[in-house]
Amino acid sequence: MRSFFCYALSLVLCFPIFAQDQTWKVKSGKITFKSETELESIWGKGEAVSGQFNPISKKIHIEIELDGIKTDNKLQTSHLHENYFETNLYPIASFDGIVSETKETGEVEAIGTLELHGVRQGQVKLTGKVEKTKEGVEQISYFSIKLSDYKIQVPKLLFLKINPIIQVKLNLIWETPK
Repeated sequence: MRSFFCYALSLVLCFPIFAQDQTWKVKSGKITFKSETELESIWGKGEAVSGQFNPISKKIHIEIELDGIKTDNKLQTSHLHENYFETNLYPIASFDGIVSETKETGEVEAIGTLELHGVRQGQVKLTGKVEKTKEGVEQISYFSIKLSDYKIQVPKLLFLKINPIIQVKLNLIWETPK
């Protein structure tokens, strides 16, 4: 009985060592998008990105504050927020998925659900690369968004200026536990 008590006590005292948080957190992030047509190219960027990644479960969660995304044109930015993202109703876009493999250098892929404009689409694939740097682990990922999949309507007068498929680049610096 005494040996059982000593064993149980040692587990309780050592548990904090085993229970250390292994979660990676976004230290800094940037998202850029482009819509290119023959008539016009529209670029936007934002840095209000947060997220976390559990390397054991391989679960990843990323959030983007949509009102933080800007273009070089104030009127375009206003239209982007009010007419397309509708940031007053849907201020956040999020991705929840599973990373295929945990690593600090090389090709990576995550498949999950992207929520944008109040619509959740599954089987969204983010592909890219990670590389260990002095700041942490840098991730550069790419994906496309088909506007109609997220019920984002382009006015008929602008359909020649706005590509219905938007190219997105996500650049993150992950802070890893020490």
